[in-house]
Amino acid sequence: MESYSSVEDLLSKRDVKRAEILIARCLRMDLPPAERAKFLIARAHARLLSARPEDALDDLNKAQTFAPDDFETPYSLELLGDSFFARFELASVGFAERADAAYALSNYEHLLDQFPAYDNRGWIYYQRGRVLLSEKRVNDAVDCFQQALLMPSTFPALTAYCYERLGFVAFYEQRQPDHALDFLGKALATYPTDEDRTWLVHIHALRSRVLREMQNYPAAVEAANAAIHAASDKSARADALLTAAETLSLIEGREREVIADFQQYIQISKRPLGIDVTWSRVHEMLGDALYKNGQLLPAVVAYQAALEFNPYTPWEISLHYRIARTLYQLGDYDKSVQAIQTMLEAAEADGQIVGDYRVYNILGNAYFALSSYADAIAAYQTALAFAPASAENLDKIKQYYQFAQELSRPL
Repeated sequence: MESYSSVEDLLSKRDVKRAEILIARCLRMDLPPAERAKFLIARAHARLLSARPEDALDDLNKAQTFAPDDFETPYSLELLGDSFFARFELASVGFAERADAAYALSNYEHLLDQFPAYDNRGWIYYQRGRVLLSEKRVNDAVDCFQQALLMPSTFPALTAYCYERLGFVAFYEQRQPDHALDFLGKALATYPTDEDRTWLVHIHALRSRVLREMQNYPAAVEAANAAIHAASDKSARADALLTAAETLSLIEGREREVIADFQQYIQISKRPLGIDVTWSRVHEMLGDALYKNGQLLPAVVAYQAALEFNPYTPWEISLHYRIARTLYQLGDYDKSVQAIQTMLEAAEADGQIVGDYRVYNILGNAYFALSSYADAIAAYQTALAFAPASAENLDKIKQYYQFAQELSRPL
């Protein structure tokens, strides 16, 4: 059928919108069950390409009812496996159904067993490896990715995809950054020039993280910038900006670039409605960069935002300290005292003891500036009790402790 050939051609070009229009037109016709099933399977493919696995599965189920005897083809089984796995991957955190991954794996294994001559076996091995990796079966997954490199496939970018997964595993699972860098280099080298360049953002960003782990910061920044330049949509650009800012924050004197990248990230990213660990971390690191750059009031705002986006952050006590320190430098001594008191209360609630002499030094200084000499004396006493003999400001703490004692005496 000429219309079906046109649909296949559009799907091969990933022209999903036009393919679905043509499919809808054909499905309005009075078609024999087998032909209707073919178009439903084609629509499932289109819906899968546009990240709608639930709709794809609905179409595949309908197709099976129209042509149950003709449904078990390698193409249908591939779509069925891909749709189940896509639904598993795209599910919201906490709502993914492990059964979907199991159904996907079952379809892939059945396909490999029943259709040894299928021309897209490479893709099936690749997808099988991804399912196994989601189950933490790392060695089995690596075997699948390596096998996929040797198998025929109709997917032009499969070789690059396999090298990307091998690089991911080498870095995150096997802790072999050298091997990861080698695999990711091969992924870049083998990715077809006529494929969507957005995928390269992920590769450059991952290379940047590997290089950062290897403490090759200049190369890590270069890779992160390559990710930024390759990004054509907001989501990809946001990920690249985050990677660049995290790396730049490790290099002394690059605070202005860190601030610019984090601010761009915040501007183009969708603000989360509730708790968000990433946004909390972004504001914490932004606060540190602003503080180092002398932008004290914006630093306080950033630190406070970090606590708002994740009230349960393990850095809660440290953030309260940084807020107090910055407020003290701004001359807002009352709020500095309040921030330290909040910090001490939070520590007590967690069963922690704050033994950092610098906290009590700032508290003593703030009380001293407010002429609350009795409170300053108590704070300095605690600071001196915790301070090591090599403490940087030890003599100054002793001096102000003495000043506070003298000023507290009645005239």
